[in-house]
Amino acid sequence: MKLNKYFFLVLFFVLTSVHSQAQNETDAVRYSQYSQIGTARSLGMGGALGALGADFSVMSTNPAGLAWFRKSVFEFTPGMTNVEVNSLLTNDAKNTTWRETKNKFNFHNIGMVRTMYRPGTKVPTFNFGIGMNQLADFNRNFYFEGDSKGSIVNRFQELANGSEGFDEFESGVAFDAEALFDNPQDGYYDSDFDGYPDALTNKQQVVKTSGSIKELVVGMAANIEEKVMVGLTMGFPIVSFTEEKVYTEVDNGEGAVGNVPTFDDLEYTEYLNTIGGGINLKMGVIYRLNQALRFGLAIHTPTLYQLTDNYNTTMTYNYTLSDTPSQGYAASPDGNFSYSLRTPWRFIGSAAYIVGKKGLVSADLEYLNYSKAELIYDGYIAQERDANQLIAQNLKSALNIRVGGEVALDMFRLRGGLEFDQSPIEGDNTIKTAFSLGAGVRSRVVFVDIAYKNSVSKETYVPYRTYEAPVQKVDNNNVVGNIVLTLGFRF
Repeated sequence: MKLNKYFFLVLFFVLTSVHSQAQNETDAVRYSQYSQIGTARSLGMGGALGALGADFSVMSTNPAGLAWFRKSVFEFTPGMTNVEVNSLLTNDAKNTTWRETKNKFNFHNIGMVRTMYRPGTKVPTFNFGIGMNQLADFNRNFYFEGDSKGSIVNRFQELANGSEGFDEFESGVAFDAEALFDNPQDGYYDSDFDGYPDALTNKQQVVKTSGSIKELVVGMAANIEEKVMVGLTMGFPIVSFTEEKVYTEVDNGEGAVGNVPTFDDLEYTEYLNTIGGGINLKMGVIYRLNQALRFGLAIHTPTLYQLTDNYNTTMTYNYTLSDTPSQGYAASPDGNFSYSLRTPWRFIGSAAYIVGKKGLVSADLEYLNYSKAELIYDGYIAQERDANQLIAQNLKSALNIRVGGEVALDMFRLRGGLEFDQSPIEGDNTIKTAFSLGAGVRSRVVFVDIAYKNSVSKETYVPYRTYEAPVQKVDNNNVVGNIVLTLGFRF
């Protein structure tokens, strides 16, 4: 019996799913892990400006650096990002790697600093800043294809036969698309894959993501006797994230009948759009030990985000029964769910050594504990507890290191930097690495900086989660290149 529409309709109205179940450690990392681009000077030095300042990007790292400005400044930073992802479905040794690229033009920074310069006083500078820094870029595409055992239908079947029963976006859609059917003899839901655990199907998925986190910043900083700099920034990050997935399975077994006799192919699509904003405070101090040596410390409060997810799914299922080809199709309703996310505290220690007017070297050390991120649902206590338990179990603390240097040749500047970011995933010891190069020209009124950054990282992507069937694992190797140009004016 392929469908029991009456039984499904009863369950559809009695059993509903809360989209809060879709939030997990992935969301916590997405909105807590930053890869700030900011200005070309900051990018060219690996972002290691925590003890230096005199750059607008420090308003999102150590706002005490705002006090080093001697003149008012207006600047903006456009740039181009290239993302390359090489993906491999690792479940079968015969599978091959697939490469996808995406290019995106963006504005990474725009801002103004207004100085109050009073040389000879105990507070020679008291400065204000306002503008925007980009904290994260979500633009990328990737694609994988390969053969493996198991099916996404196994997941839908587990959900339907579990304690939660049908939901509107996964198992319910699969049932209505005829990928699942009820068995009146035992009360469970069956699928065409029952009895074929070793069958191979061809799996493909296209994943497209876009969006960013751009932080509006308002801050102030004071220079106390050219010895101690203190600063405060209020940040208002704005989130925009869109993810579109198209997952396909095809029974490509030999002969007229494939590995799974009844099944032909399926397509399952997922759409998610998240928008929202947050608020945080950043406090910083820089101590100037002498003309050459400086130390910095910054503390960022958790960002409290208010986010809204809009989402839907569809499924098309093709099968052949008694030599008759058939197709089932179903679409979920448009879902909407609002929730809050509290990111972890962030601590940044910095040091810099100034070599007179010849150049400088600097380093930043950042610490945050991703497992302390917290999802907050209004009225869904059990789902909130489960989601935060996943975060606590699957995430960990991380140390991120940034080092940079600058050589001054009269009005010209040459820069370089390195970055090392630990993975936030428990049990994952990989390190995201990046190098950067930059150059600049500085006059009394105008300055122009250009920089290039190349970052490399690895991740394991799981297209769907299942407990009883084989877990599909995709290795993604990411290479991101950024080219940015900052144009600034002093007044």
